[in-house]
Amino acid sequence: MKPWKLMLGMFLSGLGAAALATVVWVAPEWLAERALKGQKPAAAKAAVVTTEETPAATPSPEEVEAAQRARFADLLAQNDEVVGWVTVPGTNIDYPVLQTDNNQFYLRHDLDKQYNVRGLPFLDYECDAKNGRHLIIYGHNMGDDETDRFTNLQEYRDPDYYASHPTIQLDTLYESQVYKIVAVFAVTARTSDPDYFAYNTYINFESDEEEQAYLDEVAQRAFYTTGDYVQPNEKLLSLSTCIYTMPDARIVVMARPLREGESTEADAVNLNSDPLLPARWPQGA
Repeated sequence: MKPWKLMLGMFLSGLGAAALATVVWVAPEWLAERALKGQKPAAAKAAVVTTEETPAATPSPEEVEAAQRARFADLLAQNDEVVGWVTVPGTNIDYPVLQTDNNQFYLRHDLDKQYNVRGLPFLDYECDAKNGRHLIIYGHNMGDDETDRFTNLQEYRDPDYYASHPTIQLDTLYESQVYKIVAVFAVTARTSDPDYFAYNTYINFESDEEEQAYLDEVAQRAFYTTGDYVQPNEKLLSLSTCIYTMPDARIVVMARPLREGESTEADAVNLNSDPLLPARWPQGA
């Protein structure tokens, strides 16, 4: 055999082996991800059409909760710490939400409570999933070359990404709710930083005035807000993940419930020309 043919054969064999190794490495994670998302509860049944002869009664909160728990029955049988499912339409964010008595466990554990470096999205342990005024859900940013868990949240730094993905769907054991995204901001996670803003301690607002004070703090820090922002009596939902613009930083996407009669389309973007960013934030980033 001519030397060049031998070398070509060896090269092609090497490529084939590399491709096979990649498949062997990636396939299990891809299959696990697909299986996980396949466990998403079925959509809630459509409301009964009402007529003058047969007006539909509004379900009680107890009836709504019973229906929601029925939807989540299989997931709850697998893990009784499931509290919901979060979806950002048009992105890869489509996951169960867990909650336990701390904010560490599900950073590195899966639905079966087995160690998994990717973890799962989880609700802050201090949040009241049923009656809380501010629900905060954390998830990993797996890096620029990844798309799973909460990685897509970093894209909201760009208002154009918001324009294409303006809503969040949160189904809990108590209700299903569409939220409209109203602000995106960044904070330092280092408690030793002088400008540390503990956004995740603002959970149980004692009054509308207290919530308004928090909303004002967020508006100062936001890269942008949308529409007419938030009324101080509205519930809040925040999704939080790491952002690698600087070490130990977080990006937070905040939303409030879709209002009656409101469109799910993106609202006008109100750019903040001088957001209050962490002091360590790189200039011009």
